[in-house]
Amino acid sequence: MTENRFDELWQQMEAQKYGRKLASGYPTWRRNRQRAARIVTMIILVVLVTVVSITTLHRPAQNFEKVYCNRVGTSDAQWVTLAADMLLE
Repeated sequence: MTENRFDELWQQMEAQKYGRKLASGYPTWRRNRQRAARIVTMIILVVLVTVVSITTLHRPAQNFEKVYCNRVGTSDAQWVTLAADMLLE
């Protein structure tokens, strides 16, 4: 057996040993990676929901001063009073 052949066989054996070690650790690595991805996704969702809820809560109230109706005999003041009563209830 030549020295080169011995080195090749030695490297193959070492590579197989490391390959088996990596292959045995792959399921754990994959599980940890998936768990980390789920955690990051949940954090992003929580941040988005929080931002959306905060922005909708702090919107300035719109002031509706006019009411439009298809009926001819109804005054704007009557509709404003109705809307105010509905908001108070």
